[in-house]
Amino acid sequence: MIQINTNFIPATPGTYIVGGTVRDILLGISPKDYDIVTLGDPAVLAGRIAANSHGKVIKMGKPGITIFRIIAQNQTFDVAPAAGITIEEDLNKRDFTINALAADVSTGRIMDIFNGVADLKKKKIRMISRQNFKADPIRLLRAYRLGAFLNFSIDQKTGLAIRDESFRITEPAGERIREELIKLFNTSCSYQYILMMNETGLLTHLFPELKALKDCSQNKYHTYDVFDHTLKAYSYLETLIHSPGSVLSGFEELENFLSGSEQNTLLKHAILLHDTGKPATRSVDKNGLVHFYAHEKISADMAAKINKRFRFSNQEQLYVDFIIRNHLKPLSLFTAYQKNRLSPKAITRFFLKSGGMTADLFVHTIADIYGKGIEKNTIAFIEFADYMIRTYVNTFMPQASNPPLINGHDLINELGLPPSPVFSKILDHVKEEQIAGIINNRNEALMLARKVLNNHS
Repeated sequence: MIQINTNFIPATPGTYIVGGTVRDILLGISPKDYDIVTLGDPAVLAGRIAANSHGKVIKMGKPGITIFRIIAQNQTFDVAPAAGITIEEDLNKRDFTINALAADVSTGRIMDIFNGVADLKKKKIRMISRQNFKADPIRLLRAYRLGAFLNFSIDQKTGLAIRDESFRITEPAGERIREELIKLFNTSCSYQYILMMNETGLLTHLFPELKALKDCSQNKYHTYDVFDHTLKAYSYLETLIHSPGSVLSGFEELENFLSGSEQNTLLKHAILLHDTGKPATRSVDKNGLVHFYAHEKISADMAAKINKRFRFSNQEQLYVDFIIRNHLKPLSLFTAYQKNRLSPKAITRFFLKSGGMTADLFVHTIADIYGKGIEKNTIAFIEFADYMIRTYVNTFMPQASNPPLINGHDLINELGLPPSPVFSKILDHVKEEQIAGIINNRNEALMLARKVLNNHS
């Protein structure tokens, strides 16, 4: 008989540790959050746990469902009433067998009425019932998120049920979908689960904007249609993020960035949507050549609607928008570099615009290039990307931190200008050339300011 240590919770009859907490303990994962259900009064139990742990009780939840959260040191306890008059009835309403486990705090005994322990050993995600998908369709997406987190397979009958119910994924609140997506993107093997989502139809029900990418043929620079290119680019990005040494061995700046970036999950989200505007912008010229003029702008606009739908934060929306709207810029810089036409001033202007997202853009573009299925110039671009990131870190950032050579008071006192919108244009231009090393002192800055003013007028 499997047992679990429940000594840290008052041995109250009818009280159980449940769900993912039990699952993680059985897998050898130390949980920071404990989900507890009780057949008694959850408020009383929460008070007792708080007293024992010197924690604080916070009442939360929504109408009809009240949860009492106790925060104590590095642990969180969520206490809720059982969903039914027995623990068996509660477990029957849960999502997957590996989450329908309960540990009786009075005895430590594990209750496993759906053979969840066996599924843990088989590394399998198996539904309790199809009806439970209908009751809460977020579970359709959670199956793949949980599979990716644990590296478990999806049970065949469960996959078929997801296929039949996939249209329901539009029902949950947007913020719940966002939460599951972020957790999915945060895993190191989400690509294979996104492929499964595509096979069941869940992916295009979740992102109907991706449907048009299928069979949208491209130009000579691509081996695949837009949809397959997108998924292959996503796959390469995931490899870059989680195993950079396998692709970027010897490129120190890129490896350092990838190991320390906090935006990797959003970068995956961005690359999944980066070409959504291609079908709408596809054209064929008189020579039979395929073009996608301004597709990056249309893609960014489409992504903005998706991100609002899923309640991404303003900061997250701005990040994704910037990456998608500018994802062609690194390639145009590379083309100029190859033709010896990339000036220090152009590099500085790019760095000023991209700022802390400079490396993110280049990593996105590396994955985008790999996803084309054509190897030409790939290594050369990676070398260029590493050079640009090194230049940003070692040259641009120290220069940008230097105080400006002139300010608004100088424009008023030396040039006789009244405060106006032209101030920022002049000062930005002066700062740009200061960082690029074209001007180095106050007199040169004032001369440039007069020149910019004359050209503006």
